[in-house]
Amino acid sequence: MEGVKALDPELLQAGLVDARGATAAQRQAVSRLARKGRLRRILPGIWAPSRAEMPAEAIPENDAEAGNSDRMVLLTDVVELRVRALMLASPDAVVTGRAAARLTWWPDLEAPVVTAVRRQSRPAAGFRFQRRRLGADRVVTIGRLRVTDAAQTVLDLVDDLGGRVIDEALRRRVVTLAQLWTALDETPHRRGNRRRRWLLHDSRDQPWSEAERALHHVLRGLSLPCAWSTNHRVVSTAGTAYLDAALPDLLLAIEVDGFEFHTTRDAFLHDRDRDMELAIEGWQVVRVAAGTLLSKPAHTGRQLLQIVAARLSLMRRGGKPRPSGAGAYRPPEVVN
Repeated sequence: MEGVKALDPELLQAGLVDARGATAAQRQAVSRLARKGRLRRILPGIWAPSRAEMPAEAIPENDAEAGNSDRMVLLTDVVELRVRALMLASPDAVVTGRAAARLTWWPDLEAPVVTAVRRQSRPAAGFRFQRRRLGADRVVTIGRLRVTDAAQTVLDLVDDLGGRVIDEALRRRVVTLAQLWTALDETPHRRGNRRRRWLLHDSRDQPWSEAERALHHVLRGLSLPCAWSTNHRVVSTAGTAYLDAALPDLLLAIEVDGFEFHTTRDAFLHDRDRDMELAIEGWQVVRVAAGTLLSKPAHTGRQLLQIVAARLSLMRRGGKPRPSGAGAYRPPEVVN
């Protein structure tokens, strides 16, 4: 009987082939399968079977490819499998960066290379190892997996993703700004902290996207006649809504429309239904295209000033909306 299933069961570990302590005969069997393309080395002594050789229960759930079950796709290109091999080779290693985010709270983030803190930092294809100190509170253990916690992962990824990773973590509510500041203060002399500190300060209004961050920049630069808040909570008969930005005294909502979250038909219909419900409660909803906001911030600012002036003039003339009790103005809340 040929194939991975013909190997001694003691070599099979978590869907991988661990030949580090194999006998000469076992190593020959592994080498034979490798020459035939049925195995591919991930780390020294640790091999991954091709998809055709993998037991169904060993294939990562999010790696399933409908209609491609007959393709010889090697699982060594899958982040989850690389991490599984790393945990087998170095149980004390800590996965960091993109792989840590992908495996814990950002599943659609690409991670072409697995980064990790490891005592043995010998290079390996598909991995990047480093040696540095991590506080015990910054490591989370999930089964056999050891990863940096959300706050540490976000700070680690600032060099790679800039403010985007902060926005995403805040939007998903996996971490708070206070927790990010605490984690930053634990490594005061780390290279790149000047940029991390600036971005955290720039995130004080809790943007949930790059476009929202740009909107906050615009609003801070305007001389507005009343206060504005972000991620503003409004309760109406249709439920709870969080507005990208709002001037509650004017019942004026500012929503940023980007392609990332507003391209599907369902998203389009949901936004319009919500706008109608907010209008019933007296709110005016202004939608700003993310592309225009990012490319023409000054122009957007001038338009917003004109809209605010018109809204204020309407209210001074006695046209102030009178929302019902269900959607009446409530003090802003900090969304953690």
